[in-house]
Amino acid sequence: THPPRQPNRQTTSNRQTIMSQFFQRIANYVGNEIIVKGLANSKLFQRFAVRTSSKYEEFSKTGAESLNKAVDEMMKETAAAAAASKGGGTLTGPPKPPLRGLAGFLSAFAKEAKRDFSVRERW
Repeated sequence: THPPRQPNRQTTSNRQTIMSQFFQRIANYVGNEIIVKGLANSKLFQRFAVRTSSKYEEFSKTGAESLNKAVDEMMKETAAAAAASKGGGTLTGPPKPPLRGLAGFLSAFAKEAKRDFSVRERW
């Protein structure tokens, strides 16, 4: 006598939300319990982590040293060029090509930073 009831759209949406939350919790559990704890107990992964950490520290140290050397060289070259131009002398020989690789990048970066942060008169 009565037509069949249509499912309420809001009820269906709530069920889908609850199911998606349930699957998210399962995925989080699998991620936390199995993967993280498995890696933490793995001797191979521990050795990998220690080696990676030591290599990172080594590269960080050598990177800072090479940066300091590049900046020092750039400052010496700039001072020599400024002294030659003030003294009325000219630089001899053809111009030097720009540095390549990390040293060239750092040199160009330092020059641009110096230009950007130099104090200029505003009037």
